[in-house]
Amino acid sequence: MLVLGGTAFFGRRLVRLLLAEGHDVTIATRGQTPDDFGDAVTRIKADRTNIGKQ
Repeated sequence: MLVLGGTAFFGRRLVRLLLAEGHDVTIATRGQTPDDFGDAVTRIKADRTNIGKQ
């Protein structure tokens, strides 16, 4: 499952639910908000306001 905004209010709760159900979860985030998912998720750093920049 890919969750956009996986560290924000709703996304964080969705990620926890998906992990509890045994899903493999990838979160797309700007990398500015820390999370406590550890190695349980794969992270993709993305910022739609910085297209083409890293």
